[in-house]
Amino acid sequence: MLSFVRGEVKALSAWGDGVLLTPGAKAPDTEMVGLADGKPEHLSDFADRIIVLEFWATWCGLCQPKVAELQTYSEKNPGWKDKVVLIAASVDDNQAVPSKHLKAKGWVQTHNVWVGAEAKKAFHLNGIPTAYIIDRQGKIVAANPEALPKVVNQCLEARQALSRTP
Repeated sequence: MLSFVRGEVKALSAWGDGVLLTPGAKAPDTEMVGLADGKPEHLSDFADRIIVLEFWATWCGLCQPKVAELQTYSEKNPGWKDKVVLIAASVDDNQAVPSKHLKAKGWVQTHNVWVGAEAKKAFHLNGIPTAYIIDRQGKIVAANPEALPKVVNQCLEARQALSRTP
């Protein structure tokens, strides 16, 4: 005899629909929690900077090399200083787990935050890792770009070209 039991799948119920935000869309200004100090933050706190927003989790095997690589971008791209913020946004169930993981790995070159269900839904996540590049005006430039540094550099070049326009 076969019987079915209805239940909620916890992992999927808190996530978005998987239709990632498209270029030109306004990035949601959802609340994040800074892992260094536990204080609430928003993407708007980083206005006038290009944002690389990488969603990840400690339990995600594919996320580990992505977050490790994210740690190297500032050193490899010194022109990004004060113009680009690299945000590693953990989607773990609580803040303590990613804090310990980041510390153990020595991953301190990124701005590390924790996000809850609101952000997962607002950014339409259905899997991780998921990366967004957001311009200075808070608009999505790209989702999961293959050549992330190249896209960021294009954003910086566009910014410089605008500042040279009379």
